[in-house]
Amino acid sequence: MSEEKLDLGAVQVHKKVIEEVVATAISEIDGVSLPKADFSTKVMKLFGQKSFPGINVKVDEKGQASLEVKVYVRYGMNIPNTGVKIQDALKQAIEKTVDIQLKDIDVNVQGVERG
Repeated sequence: MSEEKLDLGAVQVHKKVIEEVVATAISEIDGVSLPKADFSTKVMKLFGQKSFPGINVKVDEKGQASLEVKVYVRYGMNIPNTGVKIQDALKQAIEKTVDIQLKDIDVNVQGVERG
């Protein structure tokens, strides 16, 4: 019995899917949070459009994806170690869920939260 390969077409993943995976992965990291939603983000949510402030997915002309994430960290955490932890968590989440290799993962710590 010979195996025939059937081409079913291409699978494309929208940037919003990657943003949602990233937002979920960040929410699971202790002491790290995304920026709070502003007024326009809340209005867009009322109309059914999800928006994740602080997450920016870029795709270059070669089709390689880069990720920029703006986060807040809890006071007392080691910021460089936390940044590396965020990069590792995002890389694993994207590779596991969407099965793409990210070109860059840039973590921009916007501030420190006390509380």
